[in-house]
Amino acid sequence: MGLIEGGRHSLREITNITNIPKGTLGDLKKRNTGISKPRSGRPKTLSSRDLRHIEIYIRTSHTTRRTPIPRLISLLDLQAHPNTVRKALIGLGYNHRVARRCPFLNKCDRKRRLQYAKRHAHWTVEDWAKVIFTDEMSIKLYMERHSKDLVWRKVDEELHPDCIAYHRKPTGTGMMFWGAFRKGRMGLGVFFELEDGQNVNSTIYRDQILLGPLKDFWEESFGDVDEPVVMEDNAPAHKKVCIPARKELGMICHQHPPNSPDLNPIENIWSYMKDIIAKHYSYVSSEETMKEIVRELWDKFADNRWDSLIASMPERMQEVIKAKGGSTHF
Repeated sequence: MGLIEGGRHSLREITNITNIPKGTLGDLKKRNTGISKPRSGRPKTLSSRDLRHIEIYIRTSHTTRRTPIPRLISLLDLQAHPNTVRKALIGLGYNHRVARRCPFLNKCDRKRRLQYAKRHAHWTVEDWAKVIFTDEMSIKLYMERHSKDLVWRKVDEELHPDCIAYHRKPTGTGMMFWGAFRKGRMGLGVFFELEDGQNVNSTIYRDQILLGPLKDFWEESFGDVDEPVVMEDNAPAHKKVCIPARKELGMICHQHPPNSPDLNPIENIWSYMKDIIAKHYSYVSSEETMKEIVRELWDKFADNRWDSLIASMPERMQEVIKAKGGSTHF
């Protein structure tokens, strides 16, 4: 700029001295400054308005949370590459995550869960150590893993109602396996003896479980626990003729609310066993072979293998209270 303003050199001479193109020198002389003009740069593919529409749509419902990016582009008429939309969602704080699977909870379920959690909020780990947790598990041949349900959610939305993969209890009959455990001790695991098409009713449960392996495990527990408590769910098979049978035995029995696998830690054991079966034994075609596999899995569990589940019970109660009876990460 000093050479230009001096007026003693032509632009060609200044080009030879500075190696700056003559055309550039002409622009500098015309603007009378060496500072380049501000450049707008390449405009953003997605405007702030587009980003607002994307977020509003994603958060609309249980279904929109699961919208694939190509369909999102089509529905909102976005002129952008899928990778651009994916980066935009990540920039808004949304990640594509596998939805947590939880049972559907209606208002009545939530109310019962909250009441149950508040009643047991003062229970310590020592109190829960007195509880014998029991439940039944349905095993079917050719079991496979569930397909992944992907949702767009933020870090703190894991248990948001729209981000949960609700599932109902499966219908139909299968091989019904019953088990029980308490802190420091695994009980016996047995299969119900059912005829083709027969379901477990209260009479079958009383004769094959309550007055059999459950009674034996309950009586055995008195050697370690002053007053063991049997925990069952609200299944109809646990009522009717089972009520006077428990009363005659003097068995104290508590029932957790329906649709609440997170309130019975034995459900975590069922989930573990089903994952093993689906991963390694989905090819099994014989019911007797499958029964042997399930019994072997159960019998291999050490007595203290699942103590950590019982230790988590106080935390489970607090999470239910915090969620006002809603789903928890357990």
